[in-house]
Order: sequence, then C-alpha cells, then structure tokens
Amino acid sequence: MQDLADLTLPTLCRKYANEASVHRNILMSRGTGVTGTWRDFRCFLTDIGQRPSSDHGLVLLNRNERTYGPGRARWMTAEEQAAHEAEFDRQQASKNREQQQLLHQAAAIQRAKAPNAPNFGQWTPMAGRQVSYTEVAKRLAIPVSALSKTMAEGRSADELLKRSGSAQELINPDLQWLPPDPVRKAGFFEAFRIWHMQVQPQFSRAATPTFLFLYIALPVMKECRDELMSLSLWNPLGQRAMNARDGHIAWKKYCEFMPRAQVAMMEIPIYATYSLLSDLDPLCERIITAEKRFREGPQKVVATHRAA
Repeated sequence: MQDLADLTLPTLCRKYANEASVHRNILMSRGTGVTGTWRDFRCFLTDIGQRPSSDHGLVLLNRNERTYGPGRARWMTAEEQAAHEAEFDRQQASKNREQQQLLHQAAAIQRAKAPNAPNFGQWTPMAGRQVSYTEVAKRLAIPVSALSKTMAEGRSADELLKRSGSAQELINPDLQWLPPDPVRKAGFFEAFRIWHMQVQPQFSRAATPTFLFLYIALPVMKECRDELMSLSLWNPLGQRAMNARDGHIAWKKYCEFMPRAQVAMMEIPIYATYSLLSDLDPLCERIITAEKRFREGPQKVVATHRAA
C-alpha cells in the first residue's frame, strides 16, 4: 500500500479513519491489549490491511487470547466469525479429547503392569500383551461400543478371537434370505458376529446366521400379525379393509419378512416342518428358548410334582 510509505501518520489516520478507530479502541479497551509493533498504527495497518467493508470487524483468532498482535486477528463478517468460532470450538474439543485419552491410556498401562492385574479402562490383555479396546474391536470386526457386551461374564480378548473365527466360518454372503442391500447385509453380519461371541462354545455350530435371522424376524412378524388382528385387518372383509391392510406399515413389514423367513426355515431341519401361518406362536416360543440356551447354557430342570 503506497499510502503507508507516502503519508504522514496523522494523514494516514484521517484517510483510514475506520481502521484507526478500531486500533484506538483495542489500545484503550479494558482487558485487552496490543503487543509489539502493533502499538504503532502504521505497522498495525501494514499487517492487518484495510477494512474490507463496514460489515467487517477485527476478530481474535483464538477467543481465549485477549491480546492483539501479528497473526492473532483478522477482519471478519459476523457470519465468518460464527463459522470460525464453531470450527475453533470443534478443534479445541478434539484436542481436549486427545489429551484426556493419552492421560487415560498412560494411567491404564501403568496399572496393567501390576502382577495379575485385571482389565482396566480401555486396555486388556490379548496374545500376551496389553492392547487397546480399539485394536481388539478391529480384530473382531465389531464396533468398539459392543465390547462391553461381548466381554461380559469374564470373556477375554483371546477367547473372543476364537469365537470370532468360529462366527466367520458360518458367514455365507450368498444366502437367499439375506437383504439385497449391501449396507443392510453388512449390518446384519456385524450384528451376527457380536451375538455369536456371546454364545456358549458348545452351541457355536448351531448358532448360525440363519438362526439369528429367524430369532429377529419371527417375533416381528408375530407383532405385525397381532397389530393387524387388533385392527380387524388380518383377514379383511371388503375392498376398503383390504386397501387399509395393504397400506398399513405392519402388513408391509410382515410381507417383507414372510418369504425370507420361509426360505430360512428350510435351512434348519427342526423348523422346516412348521407353518408360518398356523405355527407362528409356538415357533416363536421355541426359537426364543433356544436363543437363551445358546447364550446361557442348558437350564436346570426344577423338579415338580408334574415333572415327577
């Protein structure tokens, strides 16, 4: 800017009155200040440049900083300031999380070095070394948030790795009852891996993806049927009732599961003889009982006069 070299300081202040006013205000404001060369208006204007418009104000880049100086502020509109502060808050929150995580990991590793130390924090023994839950979840191909469920009842990371391998052997991406959408298919297999890690080892071969699908689908079908029956739409009489049933979300959901469940049942011989129309209730009860046995093991039989 040629004026910076040619004009005297008083003339420069008059010509750039808006910038001079901002400079004077930050020099005089309580709780703020100006460092170094910025106390001189000519140096201030050289660094910060001319105010782009009357909508621009001088904004500190770090709002936790109260001192103006080179590289610490720039002209912004209200919209630009709001966007800048939102990004600043996001970055600060990210830094704080990283610092807290580093402190937490350091403390967890220190505690884990003790002899016979149990699992602490987000670290656990695996293959003879302490690893983070994130690494365990990555090896298991499940979200880290699911570890609290899969590691319940004292399951170790090494045991989960074995169960994960068993689950992977049962996964067949070409099963006919699977949803065609790749995202939904991937989501189901992720849920299957999480569930299968909770299954007792003696039932691992029977706890197939097909079984889990039926365990999910049949109760949903039963709920849909019961809802339609309560509305007298299960066996509609007349075209109006039929149209109401066909447009009902419960009927659409039932029709989505029905053909897939029928195909899945044919893959498990003990369920293949059931009818989804007449045997849905006992089939639901049987599969729910089996799922509980898979996770909890055989239940003790309570002796009663009937059992005797």
